[in-house]
Amino acid sequence: MKFDVVLIGGGIMGSAAAYFLALSGMAGDIAVIEPDPTYTQAATPAGAGGVRRLMCRPENIRMSQFSLDFYAGFHETMATPDNPADIRFRRQGYLFLTNRDGVGDLTDNFRTQSGEGVPAELLDVSALQARFPSVGVADVALACHSPEDGWIDPYSALIGFRKKAESLGVRYVKDRVTGIEAAGNKVTHAALAAGGTVKAETFVNVAGAWAGDVAAMTGARLPVVPMCRVQHFWHCAHEIEDLPLIKDDSGAFFRPEGDGFAGGRPSWDIEPGFIWDIDRGYFANYFEDTVWELVATMVPKFETLKLERSWGGHYAQNLFDGNMIIGRYSRGHDNIYTACGFSGHGIMHAPAVGRALSELVLHGDFKTLDLGAMGFQRLIDDKPYGEIGIR
Repeated sequence: MKFDVVLIGGGIMGSAAAYFLALSGMAGDIAVIEPDPTYTQAATPAGAGGVRRLMCRPENIRMSQFSLDFYAGFHETMATPDNPADIRFRRQGYLFLTNRDGVGDLTDNFRTQSGEGVPAELLDVSALQARFPSVGVADVALACHSPEDGWIDPYSALIGFRKKAESLGVRYVKDRVTGIEAAGNKVTHAALAAGGTVKAETFVNVAGAWAGDVAAMTGARLPVVPMCRVQHFWHCAHEIEDLPLIKDDSGAFFRPEGDGFAGGRPSWDIEPGFIWDIDRGYFANYFEDTVWELVATMVPKFETLKLERSWGGHYAQNLFDGNMIIGRYSRGHDNIYTACGFSGHGIMHAPAVGRALSELVLHGDFKTLDLGAMGFQRLIDDKPYGEIGIR
C-alpha cells in the first residue's frame, strides 16, 4: 500500500490531524493505521473531556481557545450523514481551588490568562461561598473561575473526527505498526502486524501511550509512557447547585455528569505501565482510601455519596515536563513527525494540534499558532516547559 501521508494511531489526535489534512485538499492520499477501531484500549473514551483555558503557558491557553470555539460548533461542521456529531458540549465553567501555598501560582497564572483574553476571575473565600455555597472552603485560600470553559463527551468527539475524516477520503487500516524502515534521511515504510508494509512520503506518530514504542523503531527516544488513571461516577442524595468542573491542588477533580458526578484523582505514586484490571492491586480500594476524602473536602455533601462505578484509561505521560511534544523528533529523519505526551490534555487540545500537524506536514512550519516552544528541541536543550500550579 502506498499513500502520501500515513498517521500511526487513529485516536482523537490522529483522527483530528487526518481531518485537517483531508480538509486542506493538499495532502493527497491519507491513511490512518489503527489496531483498535472500537477504541476499547484508547485513552480518549476514558477521559473527563474537560476543555479549559486555566493554564499558565500561552501556547496551551491559545490551543484551548481554538478548541473551545471548534467544539462549540462541532455539531455543525463535523456532522456526516451517518453521524450527527453531537458531543454534548457544555460551557459550564471551570473552578480551581488553591490553598495558601498555591496563591502565588494561581494569581500569576490568572494574570497570564487575562493577558490572553480569558474571561476568568479570582474569588476570595467569601465570594466563593456566595457563588457556590456547596463548595467547601476549609482548605481554600483563593479560587479562579472561568465560566465559559467546559467539557464534551470525549468518545463522541473521537468518532466525530474519524467519521468526518473518512467522509473526506481518509482510509482507516485496522492493523498495528511493528517496524519502520528508512533510507537516508527519510522514513520509507511501516511494517504491519498482519504482514506487508505501507509506504508514504510523510509519517506522523500519534500513537498516544504507545508513541515511545513507535519512536524506538527509528532509534529515537521519546520520554512518553503509559500512566494509568482511574475515574469514578457517583450519586449524591443532597441538593447541590449547578457546579463547574472543580479541581484543587491535590489533583482531585470532579464535574457534573447526568444525574451524578464524575471525577477522580491521578495516582501520582504509581509506576508507569499499562494496567487493564483496576479492580485488583493498587486500585482495588483507591476511591475509598484516597479519592472520597478529597472530593468530600471540595464539597462536604459528598461525605454521603454513593459510588456507582469506576473505570481506567492511560495518559500518554511526558516524563520530561508534562507538556506535549510536537514536530520532528527522530534524528536524521526529516519526514516523520509526532504530537504526543499530552499528559491528560489531549482531548482539550486535539482540534488545535490536529490543525498544527497538518500545517507541519503540508508546509513544514506552523501557520496559525506558533507551537515551537513545544518542540523536541527543549528536550535536547534540557529546558522543561511544563505547567505551573494546578495542572
